Amino acid sequence: MALSHAASPIETISSIASSLGRSFLETCESIGRARAAKVLYADLAGMSDEELANLGLKRDEISQTVYAKIYDHG
Repeated sequence: MALSHAASPIETISSIASSLGRSFLETCESIGRARAAKVLYADLAGMSDEELANLGLKRDEISQTVYAKIYDHG
């Protein structure tokens, strides 16, 4: 005979709170990455072609570079 376990109201509330907490943290991390990408893009886009070349970049590589650094952790 299998035993079943019904979750108590406290366990249910705890589970919901935990799930909401994880979702909130994930949202905060996403917002943080988006802000970091915006700042990095603005910094790189504001550089001259010579400054970008000193970093080993071309102007048309800025978007890919920002994505790689912020989202791919490259």
